[in-house]
Amino acid sequence: MRHSPALSRLAALGVALAVACGVPATADAATWSVPRSASAVDASASSAQLEEALMVRINEARAQNGLAKIRTFDVCTDRLAEKWGARIARTGVLEHRDQREVIRRCDNSWAGETLVRGTALSPETMVELWLDSPGHREILLSPRAKRAGVAITRDSQGRTIGVVNLVRHG
Repeated sequence: MRHSPALSRLAALGVALAVACGVPATADAATWSVPRSASAVDASASSAQLEEALMVRINEARAQNGLAKIRTFDVCTDRLAEKWGARIARTGVLEHRDQREVIRRCDNSWAGETLVRGTALSPETMVELWLDSPGHREILLSPRAKRAGVAITRDSQGRTIGVVNLVRHG
């Protein structure tokens, strides 16, 4: 999300999750609102449109399961998601970052990550796939999640790579 309220990123399913808890440190606490609704998008939509639609779908799933919606994006967490997505695109290695880094660098008390990689998958399909995976489901439906950082990028093979970091600040 390159530090703009208009941007929020993700993509298609590929790998699992990482969850960590730890001691928070100082970080940039700037936030902006997650959209309440998003129009239908397809694979040709901009990363910003895909990200917004994805967060709306994640929030719909949370609401259907009796959980509070994630209301804010966090600049620091989003910046880390962007960097991780770019790293995956550059190296081709779809692996999770140690979530203690997200906790420490962004003053969080909890962090969970879901990763995806694929082609032509809608935000709806991504959320469905994650909810069908116990580890992904645990992250998306965690009552601890209060803020998000999301990134969508493409690799040299044209695949979409998505990173969703859900966090609890402080």
